[in-house]
Amino acid sequence: MEVTQIHNYFLDKFRGKVNTTIDQIKNEMKKSEYYVDATDEEIDLDAEKIFEKLQIINQEFMKWYEILLSFIFALIGYMAPYALLIFQAKMRQIEMEDEVMQFQTIILMLMRIERVNVEIILEWLERYANIFKGPISKCLNNYEAGAWEALEEMKNEVTYPQLIRIIESLQAAVEKIPIKDAFDELESERDYYKEKRKESNERLIKRKEMMGKVIGFAPMVCLFVGYLIIPLVFIGLTSMSSSMNAANAMKAR
Repeated sequence: MEVTQIHNYFLDKFRGKVNTTIDQIKNEMKKSEYYVDATDEEIDLDAEKIFEKLQIINQEFMKWYEILLSFIFALIGYMAPYALLIFQAKMRQIEMEDEVMQFQTIILMLMRIERVNVEIILEWLERYANIFKGPISKCLNNYEAGAWEALEEMKNEVTYPQLIRIIESLQAAVEKIPIKDAFDELESERDYYKEKRKESNERLIKRKEMMGKVIGFAPMVCLFVGYLIIPLVFIGLTSMSSSMNAANAMKAR
């Protein structure tokens, strides 16, 4: 550690001075307090070490691939929050589909029970709601002030089309239409969205399978390219360069 600190003292003095020579370093070492009692051999040996370190330090600069990597990482860091929002929106979309399908199942079970009204259906929906729990709870709180108006306010708050259709059916049931008639198309819609979701899941599984194959074959491809193709290309270019240099030498003779 002491030797390193002494070397760093002289490196800091000559840092950035590209034309520094060993003799200049030696002269500076002889003037310093660190080498007052040192012999010429010790000064020569340390001066060579300091000179080698100085050459490495002075030759250090930003390389083109370091700048390229910095731009790539900056772009990734800039786009990461946006990509995260897209991922969260996609996951929230899937959660909303699952929750609305759950609402449809609950309504299909309740609509055939006698003495079931819209308020009871909303209470059951609130029990199993997660994403849409806030609008449903607010609708239940305002239900006594006006059922149709509370449902209309809830419809204006949500933007998911499938849930809006359920709310419109509930509004139709409020207007003295039997609940069974208000949701007469619910079963067919549920089957349609169930098949649609099944198809989406199959596409997602196929996409993941393709990504898995790409990731699985990537090490083999990198090994093949890195240890076979690139060395062959390098050897070919080197041989071509040496052949051209020999040809030019022969021409010059």
